[in-house]
Amino acid sequence: MSKQEQAQAETARFSQQVQQGLAEAYRALLAFKKYKQSPVIISRGGQIVAVPPEDMPPAG
Repeated sequence: MSKQEQAQAETARFSQQVQQGLAEAYRALLAFKKYKQSPVIISRGGQIVAVPPEDMPPAG
């Protein structure tokens, strides 16, 4: 395996780890918001919106 191929493989692994970490953080955020019974504040179409955590899509 060349150095370039090794670098690409390492970058792909790192990207996958980051995506898994973000998905886990999102799951934890939704669990916390459900526990505290507080809305998730997001921007939707340039508007600030409070969304119940039950209405948020699951982490995927």
